[in-house]
Amino acid sequence: MSNDWKQWEDLPPEKEEELIEKLSDFLVKNRLGLIGKMLLESGGPLTSLFAEFYMGLYGPYFDFLEVDEYVALLRKKENISKLLARIEEKERKLRK
Repeated sequence: MSNDWKQWEDLPPEKEEELIEKLSDFLVKNRLGLIGKMLLESGGPLTSLFAEFYMGLYGPYFDFLEVDEYVALLRKKENISKLLARIEEKERKLRK
């Protein structure tokens, strides 16, 4: 990620799409799609709220662990929907 991005800002749209692809690939390839969908759907609006809260509180630690971009991704509710749809799509292709 470029040094221009700050943790309190939204990610650029192209980076969001890249992370959605990476995360959905990881979950589907490791057969964790169901668990991922359950966690994302069960959190609902709280997922975004917790992502916002924890990014503010633990932002420097997330940067050190290199998960800050993923937490920033989950701050936007529409990204959660996109991620769920992408997991579903990849699982459908895998079953065929």
